[in-house]
Amino acid sequence: MYTCQNCSKKLKISLINMGSVPVANHLLLKKDQSCKTYPLEVFLCKKCKLYQLGKRLNPKIIFNNYFYHSSYSSTFLEHAKKFVNDICKKLDFTKNNFILEIASNDGYLLKNFDKKKFKVLGIEPSTNVAIIAKSLGVNTENKFFNIGTAKFIKKKYGNPKLIIANNVLAHVPNIKVFFKSLDIIATSETIISIEFPSVKNLIKFNQFDTIYHEHYTYLSLSTVEKILEEFTMKVFKVEKLRTHGGSLRIWISKTPKKIYNSVLNERISETNEKIFETNVRKIFSKNAENKRKKFLNFIEEKIKLNKIISAYGAAAKGISFLNYCGPKAKYISSVFDKNKMKQGCFIPGLNIKILDPIEIKKLKPDYVVILPWNLKNEIKNELEFIKSWGGKFISFD
Repeated sequence: MYTCQNCSKKLKISLINMGSVPVANHLLLKKDQSCKTYPLEVFLCKKCKLYQLGKRLNPKIIFNNYFYHSSYSSTFLEHAKKFVNDICKKLDFTKNNFILEIASNDGYLLKNFDKKKFKVLGIEPSTNVAIIAKSLGVNTENKFFNIGTAKFIKKKYGNPKLIIANNVLAHVPNIKVFFKSLDIIATSETIISIEFPSVKNLIKFNQFDTIYHEHYTYLSLSTVEKILEEFTMKVFKVEKLRTHGGSLRIWISKTPKKIYNSVLNERISETNEKIFETNVRKIFSKNAENKRKKFLNFIEEKIKLNKIISAYGAAAKGISFLNYCGPKAKYISSVFDKNKMKQGCFIPGLNIKILDPIEIKKLKPDYVVILPWNLKNEIKNELEFIKSWGGKFISFD
């Protein structure tokens, strides 16, 4: 029996069981290389309303060497640049210009801050991407963010004026320790910006492919606020973002001067969507199975017609989707991805080879399945040339 990572209560309510599958970002170096599989099932804690994985893997297994690089997406690069431009206009940095980013990846966001005006520090647990960030001149500590790291930063660098934590909250195996670490390093003058995919949108729009072992939790504003009750921090503002199929950016402070209406509005929205109710959970699970069947029917139909089916984007959500669909997904001839580190590797569980997108013109697939649907428009624009031989885009979002 699994227990809640926040309150330790037994987890009995299942949202979806996606079977025993590989870790999405554990790409294979050889085609016939074996890989371990682990249960992938999301539960709801009845007490604290936290959606979470039952089986939680050690983060050192998952994040030691990481294939995801934010800089390969022009969408995320633009998102980061806009965030930095906006924040520099809004915040007063006259007293303290120290900016800390947790899970800073390859430095894609911090590199936008003017080094002459700001002291920046990235905390990145994955060794390979931390090295890349340092090579770009982004000051980076190769560490997991926890209580020990918070004390280390406070002693070596001082207290930050701004803390940024984008798309990391779901990746921490103990969310309570994460917030306790923030509580240690933040002062009354510290502003904290946290972005995470909304579980409301995950359920409403059936985004089951965003479920994988790297995501320990699936979050809502109401759940985060419940966890924060134990600490001296409060959410004072909420922004809705389009990233990752619909995310929230929450602003937190120990001494907020004002609680914006956006906080109450999101609470009401989550209540209205009934995301914690039994019928909604059942519909979600049923819709996921229907989408799986639709994809497999498409594969079977096109294979009978001797059509070449490829896919684009060896992102975790795509790998999660393919493994959930099962062995028939092996009929996909190849997966294209711009990430040089992924090229030449194979999709775990299915052994589909990952190729450089330059190979598309050689293979001329009849269909290209867009796996990272949140970047669908970006990908269609980049690959519009497939229409020259009658190639078509397919997306199962």
